[in-house]
Amino acid sequence: MPRTKPNYLYAIISVALVLYILGFFALTALHGRKLVTLFKEKVDIWLELKPGLPEEEVPRYIALIRQQPFVKKETVTFITREQAMADMKKELGDNSLLEDNPDLLRDVIRFNIRADYLNSDSLTVWRDALRQDSLIADLYIEAANTGNIGENIQNLGLISLGLGILLIFAAVTLIHNTIRLALYSNRFLIKNQELVGASWAFISRPYLQRGILNGLISAALAIMALIVTLWWLYGLMPEFGQLQDLNGIVAIFAGLVALGVLISGVSTFFVVNKFLRMRVDDLY
Repeated sequence: MPRTKPNYLYAIISVALVLYILGFFALTALHGRKLVTLFKEKVDIWLELKPGLPEEEVPRYIALIRQQPFVKKETVTFITREQAMADMKKELGDNSLLEDNPDLLRDVIRFNIRADYLNSDSLTVWRDALRQDSLIADLYIEAANTGNIGENIQNLGLISLGLGILLIFAAVTLIHNTIRLALYSNRFLIKNQELVGASWAFISRPYLQRGILNGLISAALAIMALIVTLWWLYGLMPEFGQLQDLNGIVAIFAGLVALGVLISGVSTFFVVNKFLRMRVDDLY
């Protein structure tokens, strides 16, 4: 083992920062798609019925909506004009305008659809067909800016990936300098081991073992930081709680452990072999 123990703190922190940024990118990609899907499936669609619709016709329209493959059946709700007036009075405190203009509110059927169909041609065709029905006033889709949400999440992930790639170079440089100092301070011991017959594998083994251990420590630090970040985001936005994918998160964390070992182990291997190839004259 080397007589002088190098300080690996900066290398460990640097690799941990790299893994945190890359892990954040992966979690952003994992949650981003589901977040956009969640927002899309919360967009309300309102089917407005014309006044005077016979009560026995309402179940038929509800069944017609439930039969559509893109409709989330559990979200289909029938709201009468009286219920809508009561809700508005509760929110606004005054519904005299509605009482003076009773035709402003009508019976409606509210529902949500699956995210993949929100902007599909099949939904447009179905809406146009419904508008031809003499008992349907119109079908409205609540305004939703889900496109910008998805674009912003994608941009955030790409920025995280770019930072991660830059920090990988910084981490490799720090590892290189740390190992170089460790080998330089023990250069005569290493060369004496080589002169008495020790193989390069035997000489470099403790450095490689330390590099792998440093990678595991860095991965553990990055994973703990990511868990804290997720816990904070779940508390800040409860919607994130619906996006939990434990299998995906575990897979990302396992990948970070493998990447931490790879960055530290491979960097250490190349640096150690570089200095073992040094000539005796270079030791001075």
